[in-house]
Amino acid sequence: MPDTRIEFVLTDAAPVAVITTAVLAERLEGLAGRDLWVIDVDDPAIAAQPATAVTAGPAPDDIAHIVYTSGTTGVPKGVAVTHHNVTRMFDSFDTHLELSAGQVWTQFHSYAFDFSVWEIWGALFHGGRLVVVPDEVVSSPQDFQALLVDEKVDVLTQTPSAVAALSPRGLESVALVIGAEVCPPELVDRWATGRVMLNAYGPTEATVFASISAPLVPESGVAPIGGPVSGAALLVLDGWLRPVPVGVAGELYVAGRGVGVGYVGRSGLTGSRFVACPFGGVGARMYRTGDVVSWGPDGQLRYVGRVDEQVKIRGYRIELGEVRAALAGLEGVDQAVVIAREDTPGVKRLVGYVTESVAGMVDSVVVREELGRRLPSYMVPAAVVVMDVLPLTVNGKLDVRALPAPEYGDAQRYRAPQSAAEEILAGIFAQVLGVERVGVDDSFFDLGGDSLSVMRVVAAVNSGLGVGLSVRAVFEAPTVAGLVARLDAAGGRGVVEPLVARPRPQVVPLSFAQSRLWFLDQLQGPSPVYNMPTVLGISGVLDAVVLGAALADVVARHESLRTVFAVVDGVPRQVVVAAEDAVFGWDVVDTAGGRPVSLSGPLKRWCCIVLIWLVRFRCGRSFSGSVMSSMC
Repeated sequence: MPDTRIEFVLTDAAPVAVITTAVLAERLEGLAGRDLWVIDVDDPAIAAQPATAVTAGPAPDDIAHIVYTSGTTGVPKGVAVTHHNVTRMFDSFDTHLELSAGQVWTQFHSYAFDFSVWEIWGALFHGGRLVVVPDEVVSSPQDFQALLVDEKVDVLTQTPSAVAALSPRGLESVALVIGAEVCPPELVDRWATGRVMLNAYGPTEATVFASISAPLVPESGVAPIGGPVSGAALLVLDGWLRPVPVGVAGELYVAGRGVGVGYVGRSGLTGSRFVACPFGGVGARMYRTGDVVSWGPDGQLRYVGRVDEQVKIRGYRIELGEVRAALAGLEGVDQAVVIAREDTPGVKRLVGYVTESVAGMVDSVVVREELGRRLPSYMVPAAVVVMDVLPLTVNGKLDVRALPAPEYGDAQRYRAPQSAAEEILAGIFAQVLGVERVGVDDSFFDLGGDSLSVMRVVAAVNSGLGVGLSVRAVFEAPTVAGLVARLDAAGGRGVVEPLVARPRPQVVPLSFAQSRLWFLDQLQGPSPVYNMPTVLGISGVLDAVVLGAALADVVARHESLRTVFAVVDGVPRQVVVAAEDAVFGWDVVDTAGGRPVSLSGPLKRWCCIVLIWLVRFRCGRSFSGSVMSSMC
């Protein structure tokens, strides 16, 4: 642990003493700006002290420990838990896992990880033997496997990522408790046969475990996180704190005896996460986990993902857990992780990371093709990286920061541009997407493109090549080769499909909605009640001429924007104005010098389209600013 982190913890927790070793005690000198009572566990004077229990023990509501977890602001937060919280944790395990004297446990995890609380007191409370795993063994799955066999360990607690590196061989009598991460079905299939295997769930704020599953069985699918432990209440609520039905996802709140005190010295944060429980008595609290779960028909919870695990890619909201589950279900995939990366500022892409059950079975290109058959295109990762092992933190959790940046596109199948048109298009793709190179067969969307960046590509292509490429063309042919072929087929004139009007009756009556609005206009006169103003902000240089041409194209393409009402013999009818006769107006208002401009006037009249531009002139010719638009 870095000295800065140690100093922060000492300052934040303000302990009266530090128990350590002589070697580590030297690091404490001068930290926290005060003297500390340092107790060396190897000091012979300590061993000479009596081992009898103290006469006045701690009260149940006294703080038993403070575990520091990472904070979203970058400042660690200390979770305070009472002695009562700790002791009640063991009440629920007797149903599925017999805890008794003579059992051998391992302390595999760091004191900084609350799994260690379960490991230490699970053994000592029940008269068991605790094997403290040396640091060098923790980092070696082979050495740890040998230690488990040699010490005849009975109860093993691991994260799914860590236990995936072990073999069940030689550990047939070991009871396995897993938690802290999603447990993949293949892990259950490999470990659950012939042993007690439990999937436990719980945030640090709820004292290690808040729920525990029934014993897992092979080929049962995704492992549930179970039901509440003794004294706990699990509430699955919607955004209005209402319970959701079975099978419906909601946010998990934990109430009951396991809920901790809160965050040390962080009353504001404590108040936002430890909230009043509307289903309990006066003063009852519940902890907002931020986890999305659903109740199963068997009364056990299924983990869905994090509230903050929902990402937005190409304008679509995506649950990473859903993509991860699809990736993990593919043949040959042992472990799977999906994250949203932003290797280029402003360009967010889904990236999958997998390990193989058998080396050489997984081809990243084939994986993406198979995912494309199971998921919508916007949910398919832009890249899939095959790894030997997934990186883990010292606590055995996935180390997201250590996941390597992928090489977008298929490097092995890369085909360089040949013609001048391909060079230009590939360069535009690379510039818009922020990637180093683009092959002529690389899909624009596989490289991270979205609907907004498509418009940037179309504008650049039309400007650079003098063509009329449409947005639809990029969606239909998203590769450089495909677009060049379309441009060639169109003779360089672009691929905007001409509009051919269908036969229209000589008299077109008003629709019901149109009749209603026409009647109100006749009854009350012009009114802005049904106007729908929309405010848009545009940064950068604004070309008013090009924008006007684009608006003219929109009006020409959509007849509804050129439709007016005519009254013949007292009966209203629709009349579609020809595109060449349609005229629309918009005002350019100079706001240089900060002059106030009235925008409300044009927006308060009956209109089809009203556009008002706030513009600042720069360098006398180019200008930039904000766009205010009202569309009715």
